[in-house]
Amino acid sequence: MTEFTSELGVEAVRLGDGECVMELELDERHMSTARRAHGGVLFAMLDTAMGRAVISRLPDGRGCATVEARINYFRPVPGGRVRAEAKLVRLTRQTAYAEATLLDGAGHMLARSSGTFFLTETLAQADRERV
Repeated sequence: MTEFTSELGVEAVRLGDGECVMELELDERHMSTARRAHGGVLFAMLDTAMGRAVISRLPDGRGCATVEARINYFRPVPGGRVRAEAKLVRLTRQTAYAEATLLDGAGHMLARSSGTFFLTETLAQADRERV
């Protein structure tokens, strides 16, 4: 897990064959001033899960970068444990498309996300590959 997602407290539960499941126990550091989970935290979790779902189907050493992503929030998240379930939907030679769902402990859908990813030759991208 990357330093950023580890710092957030995100835990990888399952990874492989175009799927990724991650969980996070929400605490004070994840809350907005409105006393609910900050949308950026939830989006970061879904984006990471989608990216990992993509990478799980790539040859070792290859990576991806988010080109475009969207999220729909369906209800506020006051706390507890949340679960991101991501799945690779389409993989081409240069791009991938993935979708993810965020659920609470009771299985209620909290948010839904989708994204397009640029496939890279390496996990860490050279400057010329970013252009």
